[in-house]
Amino acid sequence: MDGSRGDWDAIEELWMAGELTDDEFEDHFIDDVIVQDIGEGTDGWEFDGSIYSVELR
Repeated sequence: MDGSRGDWDAIEELWMAGELTDDEFEDHFIDDVIVQDIGEGTDGWEFDGSIYSVELR
């Protein structure tokens, strides 16, 4: 998942209006970015490992 296919418009609009809360960000990020980027059915993932890393490009 790299977020490149996601729709960031709602997040940006809330940010620019000074109305982006943590809850709003989470809701829009899941629905508008993650689901758009990797598809439906992504709920309920579990990570069985003890550590992970994130790479930002």
